[in-house]
Amino acid sequence: MTTGFTTQIPMPRISENYKAAFDKTGTSKPQRKIYNLNENSWASRYKHYSKLREAYPLFDKACLGLAGLVMSQGIFHKPAVKKNDETYGLAEEACWRADQFRDKRYVNSKLFNTIDAIAFSGSCFWELSDNETFDFRIPPLQEYIEPYKANDQGEITDWRQVINGSTKAEWTSDQLKLISFRPTTATWPFGNGLGVGLETEMEMLVDMETSVKDYSEKAAWPYEILALGDKDSMVADSDYSTARTEWKNRKPGEGIACRNMAVDIKAGGTNSAPIRELAAICEFMKDNVHDGLVVPPVSKLYNSTEASAKELRKQVMDIIGQPLQWLLKEHYEQDILKAFMIQQGYSVKSCPAAMFEAPDVHKKEEGEYWVSLVNAKIQSPLQACDHMDLEYDENYWKQEEQKQMEFQKQKLEATPKEEGESPKQREGKSFKVTELFPEAEHKRDII
Repeated sequence: MTTGFTTQIPMPRISENYKAAFDKTGTSKPQRKIYNLNENSWASRYKHYSKLREAYPLFDKACLGLAGLVMSQGIFHKPAVKKNDETYGLAEEACWRADQFRDKRYVNSKLFNTIDAIAFSGSCFWELSDNETFDFRIPPLQEYIEPYKANDQGEITDWRQVINGSTKAEWTSDQLKLISFRPTTATWPFGNGLGVGLETEMEMLVDMETSVKDYSEKAAWPYEILALGDKDSMVADSDYSTARTEWKNRKPGEGIACRNMAVDIKAGGTNSAPIRELAAICEFMKDNVHDGLVVPPVSKLYNSTEASAKELRKQVMDIIGQPLQWLLKEHYEQDILKAFMIQQGYSVKSCPAAMFEAPDVHKKEEGEYWVSLVNAKIQSPLQACDHMDLEYDENYWKQEEQKQMEFQKQKLEATPKEEGESPKQREGKSFKVTELFPEAEHKRDII
């Protein structure tokens, strides 16, 4: 196996001079900047949503469900050129190397974890390493990574990891890549996850479920209350201490010795009071959270019809799943795949394309579509094969055409003919109407 190397001509680096620059204060002229410690930190925001995810399981499962939908089939690679291109052999070899890189470097698992992190926090970092073998990873404690330096247009050129007020690591923008989903001015440069705007509902649901738990325990395990004294008799401190000691040592169902005071044992607990209103409020808030998270839970899919379940899944992919695939595809191709191909000695033109479904997944539908066009003489077999990236076998189609001509000839020869006449004689012979239809002569006489 040979590897193709392409000599790259050095080109001048062109930097676009955008007019708008990011500055939260908006008071200073855009200039190169070094950020202060924790000036643009997302550690507190990251921890806040992490606690919500741990406390509210539906939020956690929504993140996992979205990551599963986006990465359900995994990542695939497709050669950069078609089979009729003269460089197809090199492109196919580059595609094979990309497949090996995906399998050996656990790319599918890393992309799944990336989507999961973006779903609950809005952002995820990739740390690139190009020492002996190219690789990338999701750095640990990424919630402590923050901008370090920026150019005069507000583009971040350096990053650093700050833990407990001290810098632990630094990266350039070529070594650390930020994947940010739906960033806003308040969260810049980081994005927003699925839980944005649902914090109040999720926190209230957690508190309400905790209260319901306490309520259920009191209803299931009722207790007794000891009442000492009444409005006519006072309880001395010594009598109270003695009664308290006896109460702790008593067995269930037993009383205590009366000490010249009113004593009453009352049943505690909730007396099984209904909480229907609380259940209705919880259900209403859960529906709001489900609508806000977009990803439907298993109960909604299970209780719906098969058609409705498919529509729900399709809606998730249309609203948020496919845009996340676009985002992941762009970063994976530009930041990972092309860098790996260049290190392996290939040119950028040979870099395969990434896709989130198998290359042959739609071949059956495409084949039926193009067969109908070929049968209707709208497209030629050569055009259909070129579009579907298939090899056109010219000899095969000539044989098929010859078979069709022979079949038509045999069909023509098999038609009924008069005795003693050859097909050529029949072709040149003319017939009278009365010879073909004898009754026509009789009808003419009547007329």
